Amino acid sequence: MNRIFAFVIVLSGLALAQLDFSNPVRCPGQISEWWRDPAGCIGPNNELYAAWTHTGLGSGDGGIYFARSLDTNQTWSQQITIHFWDPTWIHAEYRLASLAAIGDTVYNIYWLRPEHAFNEWHVYCSRSDDRGATWNIFESSVSGSYSGSMNGRSFLALTGGEVLLTFSTQPTILDWPRSYFCRSTNGGVTFSSPLMLPSNPDSCGASRPSIALFGDGRILVACTHTDRSGSRIVLNVSTDNGATWDTTDLRAQLGDGSYPSLYCVDHDRLYLFWQSSNDELKFSKSNDCGETWTAPFTITSDNFSFGFAASDERLLALWTDVNSWEAWHRVSGDAGQSWSEAKKVWLNDPFPGDWLSFTPDIRNDMAAFWCHPEPGNNEATWCANAEWQTGVQEPGQFARPALPPLTASPNPFTGSTVLGGPSEAVGLQVSVFNSSGRMVCELDLGTNPVWDGTDARSNRLPAGVYVCKAHGCAPLRLVLSD
Repeated sequence: MNRIFAFVIVLSGLALAQLDFSNPVRCPGQISEWWRDPAGCIGPNNELYAAWTHTGLGSGDGGIYFARSLDTNQTWSQQITIHFWDPTWIHAEYRLASLAAIGDTVYNIYWLRPEHAFNEWHVYCSRSDDRGATWNIFESSVSGSYSGSMNGRSFLALTGGEVLLTFSTQPTILDWPRSYFCRSTNGGVTFSSPLMLPSNPDSCGASRPSIALFGDGRILVACTHTDRSGSRIVLNVSTDNGATWDTTDLRAQLGDGSYPSLYCVDHDRLYLFWQSSNDELKFSKSNDCGETWTAPFTITSDNFSFGFAASDERLLALWTDVNSWEAWHRVSGDAGQSWSEAKKVWLNDPFPGDWLSFTPDIRNDMAAFWCHPEPGNNEATWCANAEWQTGVQEPGQFARPALPPLTASPNPFTGSTVLGGPSEAVGLQVSVFNSSGRMVCELDLGTNPVWDGTDARSNRLPAGVYVCKAHGCAPLRLVLSD
């Protein structure tokens, strides 16, 4: 009996734990009047990654930008350009960047609309294999373009270079939106042809998909289905890598709703957050792969913008109050059985009167979220983090040691360049990759440190940016000129 009583006390303490997010840090140390769409994620060793968009509308320099912190939000890198405006797409619009990290690999998937192409959105995937230091852009990652307005996207990055992607788009203003699924098996370089998820586009819209994956390979996508009777959440489940789907309408169990956020926890358990038709934020969970759901729990009844995160037993909800414009949060440490009282994110709000958009994440013993105040002239991406003391036995907070650099002289170069590294790197193998991530040649720092801009077959390579990588060294970006 005593053991049971102690166990209950521990769970209650976890569930009612409060997180202290009183440390907002401006990620790249810069502001711009055109920035928007903050995104972020926590890496496996508590690296903090941030991405945001520059719309390019009227300014001529739209793009996707990135920053990282390797010391738990104490300092951030300057902004790193992932994708920037093309001279032929001067006012291209970039939207909805999203991040995921697996090991040292970071993925970013986002939308791009070329200049003067009102009804033409493209889905892009970029990947970094060195924790965001350098990026590859796969411009043909999702075949074709998807006309009309974009209505959300969600993706999962898995080990072995597999990426599961779902997105929605609306062909014209007179059409219903449609949701699609596709997958990549080569790290986002190419994707399968998008398959439309079950819906009747003549009478019903499917938008705002959220994807999750069970350990046994079942893929799940929650979508908002909208017709003339209103909006509700629909759950799609595939057991054959997305070839076919079983669909369950959750309106009978959960009521009306939209903007689903879906999480898988173990073999059968699911968490679902959503916004009801009267703007309440709701939570429910299923212990049987979505067949039955608990009665919806109301997290808050007044919100303007919101964000959710879940990991194992831990849940985090963030929102901006529609009346006061203050940021609030609630947490659960027992899989949603109990929730803390609503608490202000900051006692002294650093963004008074601003509409904040949130992207939260939970990993290891850390909870973090990224926000972006707008409108106004203080448009920047901020990160706040807190330690979640739940006894989770995973890697704790630490900053990786700085790796010794590779060197090249000259750089940029036209004829040849001499590579170098730390003294202990003599004899180290250096791999050279092109901008698409393909290895073009290998060099030995001890016997052959000179690279003449040719591949392994001595063919002259085109001018461009190349990346050198060697075990135990920081990557080096080389610029080969004509």
